Amino acid sequence: MRYQVENKFEKIVMFETHPLFMSTSSEELISLRKKSKPFNLKKEQTLYMQGLESKSLFFLESGYIKLSKINHDGRVFILDVVEPGEFFGELTLAGENERSTGADAMDDCSGIEIKKETFEAFLKSRPDLAIKLVQVIGDKRLSMENMLRDMIFMDIETRIASLLLKYADGDMLKISLTHQEIADMTGSTRVSVSRTIIKFRNKGLIETSCERIKLKNIEKLSEYQQK
Repeated sequence: MRYQVENKFEKIVMFETHPLFMSTSSEELISLRKKSKPFNLKKEQTLYMQGLESKSLFFLESGYIKLSKINHDGRVFILDVVEPGEFFGELTLAGENERSTGADAMDDCSGIEIKKETFEAFLKSRPDLAIKLVQVIGDKRLSMENMLRDMIFMDIETRIASLLLKYADGDMLKISLTHQEIADMTGSTRVSVSRTIIKFRNKGLIETSCERIKLKNIEKLSEYQQK
């Protein structure tokens, strides 16, 4: 894939605004990008599957990607939604040999793939960034642990209210979510999600249109988190 000069500059700017690279020069980032490979996905396409060899990390530049784990009983759990400007698959740097999750496009996506050995060589030239990377991985791990805690201790209405608030951009959800995806993200069932969405709608807390959700009363939704 070839970028126009202005597009390449815009993508480099997004790349270097990541907290990991705040002290990194544009020349270093351009060099890293040249050793990387772009990827493009259509909605619902799979980038990688759970259980496959883990040998790269990725930087998302547009679209949204869901990271899902399939349990031994076949149930699917969506552990995270990757947003533009974020890394994912970085556990390959922490010794992950097989992918612990699968990565699927929620809409049309683009980004870059960086081989493990390429990024490790980059970190050797900038050992100060290795500490920042540990913090990034730690923050993601804490976020996932908090989500799992919420699944255990919160009721279904509180879990869904928290999810809607987490992905709100103003009064609209910034990602399109089906009822099944909400169920997979909250550890519930599609039927339970549908009932809760109807209840929220009847209470005047949200509006729904196809897969888009508008938050009509953020204050009332926030009260669920305070129970």
